[in-house]
Amino acid sequence: MDENDKRILNILQEDVKVSYKEIADKLGLAASTIHARVKKMEKNGVIKNCSAIIDFKKVGYNTIAWIGLSVDPTKMNEVAEQLSNFEEIQVVAVSTGDHDVVAQIIAEDDKKLWKFINENIKTIDGVLSKMDVSSFIDINKYKSWWIPLKK
Repeated sequence: MDENDKRILNILQEDVKVSYKEIADKLGLAASTIHARVKKMEKNGVIKNCSAIIDFKKVGYNTIAWIGLSVDPTKMNEVAEQLSNFEEIQVVAVSTGDHDVVAQIIAEDDKKLWKFINENIKTIDGVLSKMDVSSFIDINKYKSWWIPLKK
């Protein structure tokens, strides 16, 4: 990956709907070059997906929370895999620190969040009783997987 690839990625992170011609004009390259580079980055897994960022509150989801779990060390991957299968869970990560696995959950409200946790997460084999939940009151900044690439 060279500087032009990074510059292309910076532009796409700002606006994924921008045309290859617009990117080419900004960078002083040919649109065909931009197209080829983007396709190569997709093929190599650098660009994984292009999707819309939706205002979760405007579609009825008023609660986002992080949950930190203590997990049986022999079942870490299995727990992470099971958590990854739930549509309500947006992020799953095996981590260091106070929690073995952390996950970001979206729910319509606090009541449904707790119901989801009690019925789905606490029942996973390998999840231990120590669990911390932090609900977001407000989100001041949200950039979906923004990578601060050097220009």
